[in-house]
Amino acid sequence: MDYVSIVIVTYSNVDDFGEERSKGIDMTRSQMMKMSIESLRDNTDYPAEIILVDNGGNPDDSDWLVQKQREGVINVYIRNNNNMHFGYARMQGIKMATGNFLAICDNDIYYKPNWLSKTIEPLLKFPDKKFIASPFLTPEKTKGKNPRPDYEGYRVNSMAGSNCMVMRREVFTEIGDFSTSHITGSHWHRRMNKYGYVVIIPPEDYATHLAWRKGYDLKKQIKVKEILLNGDEIDYSFEYRHG
Repeated sequence: MDYVSIVIVTYSNVDDFGEERSKGIDMTRSQMMKMSIESLRDNTDYPAEIILVDNGGNPDDSDWLVQKQREGVINVYIRNNNNMHFGYARMQGIKMATGNFLAICDNDIYYKPNWLSKTIEPLLKFPDKKFIASPFLTPEKTKGKNPRPDYEGYRVNSMAGSNCMVMRREVFTEIGDFSTSHITGSHWHRRMNKYGYVVIIPPEDYATHLAWRKGYDLKKQIKVKEILLNGDEIDYSFEYRHG
């Protein structure tokens, strides 16, 4: 049976890598996360499980997510005591996934009715093509060399999908894991292109990205650390040097 493991990472604290409100819509991060999960519950029309990795930041959000897990909306719920950032946390969720398809998604996406069946459709129709699918195309990805010629009515783009992408599990294995770098999404997409993959999108958008970040300092390092019971730290940080 084909089904999709939807992996989501959430973090609601307000700091260098978390904003209280988005640039594009007057909602808090917590409100956007809840709207996103509820739209998944209401509008996912293809067999799927939800695996949510909570990097903390807001205990009330964690309580709400535990309740959704009890209700059966979330199949697997993982909460990190420390903010492990999204690359590490995505890999935690992916390791728990059991579906033969993966959907790797941010926590601020609103999903429209039929989103998953429409997104996965070209992967099922064209199994031999090097496609990764996304339910929507954000405006900044329509510029430069990113757009590619349409394919049988579907939009094609070289860099779309970083906020929400669907692929066969073996495709993810081929391209490789996310690192703990704060720009691991960009690194992963570059590898995706290197392996010859592009992103295929339905003729119309079936999801909306609620939040537009204001940007952050690409030179800024993040620390991905786990604190043990005795106070010792394990440092998983990725040393990235800009330029």
